[in-house]
Amino acid sequence: MTKNTKYLLGVFGLIIFLFLLNRKSQSDLNINTSQIFQGDSSKIFRFQIINKTDTLDLIRNDSTWTISQADTLIIKENQLEKLFDRILKVEKEIQVTKNPEKWTKFGVNDSLGKKFIFYDENKEILGEYIFGNEGQDYQHNYVRKADEQDVFRTNDNIYYLLNTSVTYWGKNPPKPKTDPDTTKAS
Repeated sequence: MTKNTKYLLGVFGLIIFLFLLNRKSQSDLNINTSQIFQGDSSKIFRFQIINKTDTLDLIRNDSTWTISQADTLIIKENQLEKLFDRILKVEKEIQVTKNPEKWTKFGVNDSLGKKFIFYDENKEILGEYIFGNEGQDYQHNYVRKADEQDVFRTNDNIYYLLNTSVTYWGKNPPKPKTDPDTTKAS
């Protein structure tokens, strides 16, 4: 073999080695995500959203959802769909802390965060999470399971969907149409 061929084989071997090393380091950067709720959403019969002193309860009777604080309002279907499609399916991405002293920084302590609890028909808790929205990141939130210390960044901003206002979730029923009286003389 000539000197040039040995040199080219050495460079080629170095490039292969660097390629494999780069591939390994890139695979370590993948984010493993998991949804906060991985169960059957048809088994949920009650949602409770708590923000400081305000509480909102959405309760399912058969297939109809009602707001316990305002039983005369009709649930807005699009808000209920967002609850099932976005809030329950939000994913935990990156663990940001395990330290309870840093919960305030991420807004996931009991006084700053919004609690989101969901129950089955026997009033057993299926999930209890505290969401926080502290910091400058408006595309993500932070979430902590109520009985755990780990805080995760979420893949979506759903903090504003955890609203305790009854008018956010419900609307007044339509007024009955009255037929104009055609028997009156003009």
